Amino acid sequence: TIDTDNYHNRVKDQNNNEKIIFGWTGTHSTIRYLEDLLPIISELEEKYDFVVYIISDIKPEFSFKSLIYKQWNKEEEINDLLLFNVGIMPLTNDTWANGKCGFKALQYMALGIPALVSPVGVSNIIVDHGVNGFICSTKEEWKSYMIKMITDRQLLIELSQKTREKIIKNYSVISNSANFLDLLS
Repeated sequence: TIDTDNYHNRVKDQNNNEKIIFGWTGTHSTIRYLEDLLPIISELEEKYDFVVYIISDIKPEFSFKSLIYKQWNKEEEINDLLLFNVGIMPLTNDTWANGKCGFKALQYMALGIPALVSPVGVSNIIVDHGVNGFICSTKEEWKSYMIKMITDRQLLIELSQKTREKIIKNYSVISNSANFLDLLS
């Protein structure tokens, strides 16, 4: 669950960035999932001006011109996430990734940030394709939806308006409090 009252309690203003910022947060053990996007990012950099903001415990070994790295810091986490216009969560379809809880997507969406995700594990349930983000099954879909987010600010705003609503209704502490109480009784 996500604490939408006390922690993830602000919403991204999608009108305040000149460049679109794609963001990813996670540990060095999962940064490998970004590797499939590197050729796409490099290709898009030739035509578009955007940022890829990575928050992690260790700086990635790869580099590209749009990359900004920020060391993860609990006190700054929400402020850092609110820099993102779009959260990305690429995964490969393996046993480890299928067991992941989709926390990145939940965090992004709780803050009003649409998510681009792979169709792995619970991502298919968390993200409603075309409503509050996009499910990207192929490299071409990743590229296409990244271009849409760069070029269609109105679509980005519309998706953003639906993200937090989904999290509060289905994944917030408040919406799950009865489930917790049932477990304890």
